[in-house]
Amino acid sequence: MSKNLTASVALTVTVTAGQQAAAQEIPPPLSDPDNNAGWVINPSVSDEFNGPSFDRDVWFNQGENGQWNGQWRGRAPSEYDPGNVRVENGYLYMTARWDPDHNFSNGNGGGNSQGDWEYGDVPITTAALLGKNTFLYGYMEMRSKAAPGPISSSYWTTGVGGETDAFESFGWNPNNPWSGKRFHTSFHDWRNGSSTYGRRIWENDHIFDFGVADDFHVYGFEWDPNYVAIYIDGALVNCVTREEMGSAWVATNPQRPWIDMETFDWEISAWDLRPEHFNGAEGIDFVVDYSRVYQRTNGQSGGACPNRENLLTNPSFENDLQGWSGPATITTNETSDGNKAASLTSGGTIEQTVAVKPNTSYIVSAWANSADTNQADLWFNAYLGVRDHGKPTANVRYFFNRWHEKSLQFTTGPDTTEATIFFTNKPQGGQVYVDELSLHEIRTTER
Repeated sequence: MSKNLTASVALTVTVTAGQQAAAQEIPPPLSDPDNNAGWVINPSVSDEFNGPSFDRDVWFNQGENGQWNGQWRGRAPSEYDPGNVRVENGYLYMTARWDPDHNFSNGNGGGNSQGDWEYGDVPITTAALLGKNTFLYGYMEMRSKAAPGPISSSYWTTGVGGETDAFESFGWNPNNPWSGKRFHTSFHDWRNGSSTYGRRIWENDHIFDFGVADDFHVYGFEWDPNYVAIYIDGALVNCVTREEMGSAWVATNPQRPWIDMETFDWEISAWDLRPEHFNGAEGIDFVVDYSRVYQRTNGQSGGACPNRENLLTNPSFENDLQGWSGPATITTNETSDGNKAASLTSGGTIEQTVAVKPNTSYIVSAWANSADTNQADLWFNAYLGVRDHGKPTANVRYFFNRWHEKSLQFTTGPDTTEATIFFTNKPQGGQVYVDELSLHEIRTTER
C-alpha cells in the first residue's frame, strides 16, 4: 500500500499542510472500505503529511521555540528535540538519536519504573507532535513503521481524566523476543483523587507474526461510546465493551492526539543503551505515512462489538476438559468468567488440535492468572502458543498474578489443514489458571 489512494469510496476534504491547501480524496478506514458506518475525516486532528511540513494547524512540535505544551518533555532520560521532526516525500520522520551535545532540560519527566531518571543521564533525543485540537470518540488510523531500535514508536491521546494508547510499539529488545512484535493498547487513569491515578488500568497485549519495524502496517483504534475495537491492516484484533471494562473506562472526555518516541526503561534499562543502538548521531526513524481521525456522520455509537466465530471446542471449560488433552484439573473457585476454568500445577500442558485453512492468518487468545507469582522475587511463566501449523512454534508469555488477556497472531503454511493450540506452565511449573480461550480467523481488507 502506498500514497496512491485507489479505494472505491473516498472522502473529499480540504486540509491545510503548512501554508498550502489542497483538496484530497481520503479513503474510509481500512476496516470499513465501503464506508458502511458513514465515516468522515476530522481534518483538525488528521494529517496526510503530503506538504513541505506537518500541518501546523493540527500539531505542536514539542520544544519548538522553547514551547512545551502540556509541559511533557519526554520520558527521561530521553528528551524531545523539535529538530528531530521532518516531512519528506509524503512521510513524517521522527528520529531518535544519541545526542551528547544536546542541551538537556533539568528534571526527570515524571519518573520511571526503575527510579527518577534525569533528562540527559543517557544522551538520547527523541521527538513528539502534540495535537492542537481535540475530538470526542472516533476511529484513529495510522500507517507507519516503527523505529528499528530500543525506543518506542507510539500513537496516543490525552484528555481530562484519561489517556488512550492506540499503540505503543517497541522496535527491538535484545532481552525480550516478543517486544518487537507487540501491539500494545491501553488506558491510563488521570482522574484526580482516583486510587489508580497514574496507572495503566486496562490493556490489550497482542503479538504479531512480524516485526513492527520490518515494514509499514495500518493500525486502527476505534474509540466508541460503548466499546474499544483494535485493528491491524483492516482486521479486527479485539473488541472490549465499556461494560466489560467497568471502572477502567476513563476516556470520557475530549482527547488530544500525540505521535511520539520515548525510552521505555521497563523494556531496557537506560544504562544499557549504547550509541550503536541508535546508529549514533544519525539516528533511527519512526516513519508515518498518515494519521487520521474519522468520526461517524450521525455522531452515534457503532452499537456493539462484532461477533466472531470461535474455532475452539469448549473454550471456557464449562464442559470440563471436553475437547482438550493434558494433565489439567477443573476449578470453580478461580475463574475469569463463567463457572469454570482449567488449572495447571507442576509443569503441565493442555492442547487442542483444530482444522485450519492453508495460507491463512489466525488470532488465538486466552485469559490467565499465574497465581504463584508475587511480582517481587518470584515469577512463574506460562505460555499460550501454536505448533504444527506449517511454521515454527510461536507463543506469548503470561506472568502476572491476576487475570489478564493476551493474544497471538500466526499464519499457516501452504499445505496446512490442522494446527495445535496449547497452553503450558512448563518448564517452571507454578500454579496457573487459564480460561476463555478463543481462535479466530483473520479477515483482512486489502486496498
